[in-house]
Amino acid sequence: MMAKNDLDGDSRIEDAGKEALKRQIRFVEDSIKTQYANVFNIGFGAEEVVFLFGNHSVDPNVVRIESKIAVSLKTAKRFAVTLSSLLKRYEEMHGELDISVPKAAQGKPNIQ
Repeated sequence: MMAKNDLDGDSRIEDAGKEALKRQIRFVEDSIKTQYANVFNIGFGAEEVVFLFGNHSVDPNVVRIESKIAVSLKTAKRFAVTLSSLLKRYEEMHGELDISVPKAAQGKPNIQ
């Protein structure tokens, strides 16, 4: 049999969970910079994942890295799950995305 205090504790936990679901997060984009990238690289360390984004330059052997974003491993996994879900929905609506190397680029180093 549960004591009255145990029930009250469960009720408070349940109420806190409901409050968390009701909470609305507002994204502030006042100082956001939008950048296009056609090259990326991803690496990781003991506690983080690092995303590098850049663009090809005039020299075919040079990529200009323009953004570097480091996130926790948990955030990286959430990112991967969310991106996978988004791509699945996109392909259900528009068909499969072809990510094979274009014939014109075959034989050149693949830097993605």
